[in-house]
Amino acid sequence: MKNEVDFNELVLISCGHTAFQLLWAGVQLEVFDTLSKTPGLTRDEIAEKIGLESQPARILMTGLAALRLVQKDGDRFRNAPIVEKLLTRKSPDNMIDVLGWQAHIVYPTEVDFIESLKQFKNVGLRHFKGDADNIYHRLPDNPFIAKVFHDAMSSLSRSANADLAKLQIFDEISHLVDAGGGDGTNAITLAQAHPNLRVTIFDGEVACDKAREKIAGAGLSARIDTHPGDFFIDPFPKGIDAVLFGHMMPIWSPERDTALLRRAYEALPVGGKVLVFNMMGDDDEVGPMSAALGSPYFLTTATGEGMMYTWREHESFLASAGFQQTERLVLPKDHGVLAGIK
Repeated sequence: MKNEVDFNELVLISCGHTAFQLLWAGVQLEVFDTLSKTPGLTRDEIAEKIGLESQPARILMTGLAALRLVQKDGDRFRNAPIVEKLLTRKSPDNMIDVLGWQAHIVYPTEVDFIESLKQFKNVGLRHFKGDADNIYHRLPDNPFIAKVFHDAMSSLSRSANADLAKLQIFDEISHLVDAGGGDGTNAITLAQAHPNLRVTIFDGEVACDKAREKIAGAGLSARIDTHPGDFFIDPFPKGIDAVLFGHMMPIWSPERDTALLRRAYEALPVGGKVLVFNMMGDDDEVGPMSAALGSPYFLTTATGEGMMYTWREHESFLASAGFQQTERLVLPKDHGVLAGIK
């Protein structure tokens, strides 16, 4: 059957840890950058340029070729097209910071996945200093991890928000609250794409401080403001007509997501909109791959209560919060927006 796993696929899954380390080595040792600058090098030429002995270079390049991350023609190598686009530092679309998050945060904690399943708790959090019950509140105690995390989230935002900003629904909004807007990457992208849009970032004090610097650097301080606080507890800004929750719903349980959406509902005027922007799980719960492989992180590490929810589940959260009219807006890279109207 077409949907059955074959032997090679089973090998890739069972040796996934090794596959990732080969990928990460290709990034960290600058194999991909070297081949981007000089395609068609031999293995010995690559080894010399990146400072490896012959046999380690052979192991690395054989693995990268088997994973189809590099293409081998005779004894010469070049990057696969997807690697050239996403794994070289010169590419504006590169996802290297996201891989750093995988390497330093997700990878070491997933060893606790089974125990997290049994306990329904983020057991993997034990790898990071601090007493908080989620990774977000432990970041101040782990400066290196905090930088890795924020760099990755900013990279994800840049990639996904380029598609989000193209939606015409933002032309119908005058004052948007970006709940959990972080360092302002979302808000800046949206404000640049929609000249009549005002945005207020609603996030913690540290995030808002970083956002103000970034906003000023983009020359958008007149149109983007910050509102420090906890959106589960503190009042939403006044005079708004829309709330955006970008990559927020997977963090929390269905009950907390519904409570958060209900708070947004209460803060909005009649006709106001809430926009839920996430990577979306398929309603049949067999994919997409990115969402299916993303959920263990939220259980094992992030909070111990969230996951990548399906389109239908998000619609049920919105309905339970009071939003009766919803619209699905499908975006690339397994992302989507659910728009609810009060």
